[in-house]
Amino acid sequence: MGGEVVRHWNADVNGISLHVAEQGPADGPPVLLIHGFPELWLSWRHQMAALAARGFRALAPDLRGYGDSTVPDDPAAYTVFHIVGDLVALLDHLALPKVMVVGHDLGAQVAWHLCLFRPDMLLAVVNLGVPFFPRGPSSLSEAFAGRDGLYIMQFQEPRRAERAFARYDVATVLKKFFSIEIDDLTAPPGVEIIDFLEARSTPLPWISEEELGQYAEKFQKSGFTGPINYYRMMDT
Repeated sequence: MGGEVVRHWNADVNGISLHVAEQGPADGPPVLLIHGFPELWLSWRHQMAALAARGFRALAPDLRGYGDSTVPDDPAAYTVFHIVGDLVALLDHLALPKVMVVGHDLGAQVAWHLCLFRPDMLLAVVNLGVPFFPRGPSSLSEAFAGRDGLYIMQFQEPRRAERAFARYDVATVLKKFFSIEIDDLTAPPGVEIIDFLEARSTPLPWISEEELGQYAEKFQKSGFTGPINYYRMMDT
């Protein structure tokens, strides 16, 4: 069924170029895999192989701002309407009227909104890490006001997180996030979240050093501003 081969291609959709990794038979039931922060299509490499081996067509894009997809400069280009719009345009490009969707972390938020905006396109949804929560009476920035150490609030200020991240090599930044084992991502007063996080001293059990290097290569190219802009647009 061709499950051993990962095919890579780019599609011009919704005004950007979206990189997609695909595995499994082209005529198999499609499964759209939506990664989180700070991730790539690579986050789904094991699940893609398992799905392909069972006859599914696994589709894992690099979301806008990530990897080999377009990285818009304007933070306003990262609203949930843009992100969901990219995926709807991708499915239209592939002439797929209905798909199964799996989302993780921030990708789960995208999947929930895909459910809200285009329920007609979904056969089933699996979301990991982030439950659905409706829009509340206050924006997220209002709800978290005064919590400067919270990563979401530190991400709001233009270039702040990027300057802090630049004190480390890209692989270390990624490893710090991939090593998180705490529930509350709040740094002490006066401390940047990236300085507060600790990179595991031993190899991560779920990712090889070679795979970490693949992530780092892509983030070195595309940077962290695009991914952080998702948080800057959370109130929209």
